[in-house]
Amino acid sequence: MRVSLAFLTLALATGALVASDNQGDFRWLQIQGGITDHRTHFPDDQQPAIGFGVGTWVNGHLGLEASGLYTRVDYGYARAGEAHAVASVLINPFSTPQTFRPFLRLGLGGTMIGAPYSGTQSKTTRFSGTVGLGAQILLGDQMFASVEGRLVQIETQTSRKEGQALVGIGIRWGNRKPIAATPAPAPAPPPEVIIISAPAPPPVVVYTPAPAPPPTVIFVPAPEPVPVPRTVILDEATLHFANGKAVLSSEGRQAVLKVAHQLKEIKAPFQVEVRGHTSRVGTAKFNLQLSKDRAAAVAKVLEEAGIPASNIRSEGMGFSQPRVKEVTKQDQATNRRVEIDIKTKAENVELRDKQTPVVE
Repeated sequence: MRVSLAFLTLALATGALVASDNQGDFRWLQIQGGITDHRTHFPDDQQPAIGFGVGTWVNGHLGLEASGLYTRVDYGYARAGEAHAVASVLINPFSTPQTFRPFLRLGLGGTMIGAPYSGTQSKTTRFSGTVGLGAQILLGDQMFASVEGRLVQIETQTSRKEGQALVGIGIRWGNRKPIAATPAPAPAPPPEVIIISAPAPPPVVVYTPAPAPPPTVIFVPAPEPVPVPRTVILDEATLHFANGKAVLSSEGRQAVLKVAHQLKEIKAPFQVEVRGHTSRVGTAKFNLQLSKDRAAAVAKVLEEAGIPASNIRSEGMGFSQPRVKEVTKQDQATNRRVEIDIKTKAENVELRDKQTPVVE
């Protein structure tokens, strides 16, 4: 049996799409049925067609699909089977709602044609190109319907064309939930506590009787009071990042500079631990490197502010320690963060948690 390069490409593309760790909107598998019109080459020839498609939306505007379609051709004196294998790019130029997504299809592949000659079954495979217009209509979290019109050009000796009108039903997975309403802003942090040392007491007057009148007045100054150590308040900041980015926002940079200023007031040894975290979106390898880059960006600001590099330790945690369970994009934004923890044995240090605004 002859296997064409186009059909082998279709098989490999189908397996790769199903097994891929997609970071886009969703993946899908669908079955399609409809009518194939061969009347541009064979007058009055319309035949039923059935096929399938497996694909993924890389983002809201670009998708990939591997598909196959089977129909028949009426040559007038006999009928033969016709199988199409297509690898397509889907383009959506509009910002449409999540429940409706139109697309333009551009595809390349092969068409296997089987025709009877002298009582034997002969098969040939030809290169073909496909263009089409269609739309996907979401029917809930896991189902969708599709409608599409295609024009296929098959590079035979006569370079014939055929039209295809198709409807489909399928399942999807890996889809994101709608964005929840923006929660109310967090309450403002409590005001800083400032402890003011009491003023020195007035000098003590001691009267010592003299051996002879009149008495001698001796003024003895009071001893110097022991200074009360001032409480140093440190912010263990939580800094949030944009999706896929390791760049600090202006609020985040100011928070890191404030932590560095407070650390300079500590007289005892201290250690700053900077840990980067990500959301679940993306592969484990990508997220681990992204969390390391976020932690390194914060550590760099601390060093530039005068904190010795030997006192700073940064590491990336990837998605291993999420702060919240991810259901919405707001939850993903909450988990995209860098946490600054301060370790010290100084007794006059008070630690508190301060968070910058979540970056959508």
